[in-house]
Amino acid sequence: MPSLNSETGFTYYEVLAAIGVAVIALMATSLSSIGVSQRQTVSANSTVAFQLAQDKLEELQARKDLANSDVCPAGGERGIGAKPGVAGIFNRCWRVAPSNFGTRLRQIDVTVMWRDYEPREVTLSTLQYLAD
Repeated sequence: MPSLNSETGFTYYEVLAAIGVAVIALMATSLSSIGVSQRQTVSANSTVAFQLAQDKLEELQARKDLANSDVCPAGGERGIGAKPGVAGIFNRCWRVAPSNFGTRLRQIDVTVMWRDYEPREVTLSTLQYLAD
């Protein structure tokens, strides 16, 4: 015969251990989600920075009256965004100088700087041939 005094169910320590395991699993999942979100932000900002640098590089290459100059890091354009006319987190500067690779070459460097979770920057460089 079964005893009438036997109790079934979980003890306090078993319930506490189960809650602890659930909390740890939930925290690991949320930390993973935060990491994914941060990586997506960095990737999106890097893409915008590359595009901003490429746009300026093409603009400088197209100019016929381009003189040697260095507006990095103090000058350039501040607070630019991905959309024209909308303020953003990006600063862009450039340097135009004679190249070390030949007397008829000029080097153009465009640097885009921003801060998301830490300071970041992208620099694109090209050489331009100086025709007669």
